[in-house]
Amino acid sequence: MNTETREYNVYIDESGDEGIKKGSKYFILTAIIVNKEEDLVIAKNIDIIKQNLEINIKNQLHWKLLKGRPNKIMIMETISKLNIKIINVVINTKSILLIPSNNIYNFFSGYLYERICWYMNDVNGIANINISARGNLSKKNLSSYLNSKNHKKFNIDVSKINSIKIIPNERKRLLQLADCCCSALFQALKYHDDNHFEYVSIKQNKIYIKNDNLLSYGLKLVPSNSKSHEVFDLINYMKAKKK
Repeated sequence: MNTETREYNVYIDESGDEGIKKGSKYFILTAIIVNKEEDLVIAKNIDIIKQNLEINIKNQLHWKLLKGRPNKIMIMETISKLNIKIINVVINTKSILLIPSNNIYNFFSGYLYERICWYMNDVNGIANINISARGNLSKKNLSSYLNSKNHKKFNIDVSKINSIKIIPNERKRLLQLADCCCSALFQALKYHDDNHFEYVSIKQNKIYIKNDNLLSYGLKLVPSNSKSHEVFDLINYMKAKKK
């Protein structure tokens, strides 16, 4: 039995508006996990996608700027073949009552880091975390949060986190891949139809699942008892496609 600890690179992006009762219904955090040894090979697939889309490989890949259903299908099919794992935390902002809007990201990111650590335990790994830069995010505050009592409601094993970096999307190709996965899920919930559900369903084999439990792992809904029929309709669609 191989007990060697492996390093994994994790890329985190977000989609939606975290403003409570005044922004989008859903705010989503998505993590893409890759074996560090395969990082460069997997990242080259982003260049191939850009070439297929006739986008300069130096330019950033933005899901929201893509046109044409076949192009989006092509991206999702490419992702479905990569050796990656995807974790999503879907926050129903309409069901959050006691937390100020500007605290949603910091508070609920705990669910994402918790699941990243669970996965690291599964694969005997340690995570190098790369987060898409945003205005109010700082490495110092995040490190303080992960090492403080603030996260005790979460099962975050900080020994499984090797490093944290905050990086602009254009500097990391796999942050752009995280953008595609996160934005595709956001649009699936926003538009709530089979065409958009399919983008997520195509790559469902890459979403973290354990003991047939998707909602507790790779598609975590917060709050878990919120009225989020779009999420459950998406899951039912994926189940039907999987048969």
